[in-house]
Amino acid sequence: MDPLNLMKKEKIVAVLRGKSYEEAVEKVEALYRGGIKIIEITFTVPEADKVIESLSNKWEDVLIGAGTVLDVGMCRKAIGSGARFVVSPHVDEEISRECEEEGVPYFPGVMTPTEVVKALKMGRKMLKLFPGSALGPSYVKALKGPFPDVEFMPTGGVSLENVCEWLKAGCFAVGVGSQLVKGSPNEVEENARRFLEKIGVCG
Repeated sequence: MDPLNLMKKEKIVAVLRGKSYEEAVEKVEALYRGGIKIIEITFTVPEADKVIESLSNKWEDVLIGAGTVLDVGMCRKAIGSGARFVVSPHVDEEISRECEEEGVPYFPGVMTPTEVVKALKMGRKMLKLFPGSALGPSYVKALKGPFPDVEFMPTGGVSLENVCEWLKAGCFAVGVGSQLVKGSPNEVEENARRFLEKIGVCG
């Protein structure tokens, strides 16, 4: 299962933060029941590496990755735990090299054209746009002008109300955090269904 192709197909990555190992696992299982196939476990979750390890091979059709990876040490821990992709809130050459050597997709976080160019020089063309809430879908259209071949995935500020705007602006996928994973496991499952239904009719 190629992570990049699956992301383009599914168009949504659940970004999971949690207060404990148990809560994180519970919410991942709820996301799965709701139909979400790609889940990013952020390293702000206690024992994030153990969460990834326990879930990375649980379902054949689900990709578990690592987010908020701040340095190469975290990156090695994430990949060693079975992470199928790595996301950072910044552009990091050491993380990029480590992921390249391990054959794991890496999505560096960018906000400015300067950061986009830095990522491109590392050979990265699929980028996390962060924080999405401060930028908006129109910013993607503006960036696509000078960077038509770069693909963006916004994280932060993506909601049921604006998810279609982001996708229509040219994003290959969206990263959704609290709007998707807040609440009880039953609420998380229902949130997942709603997002997938909405994305299905974005056109």
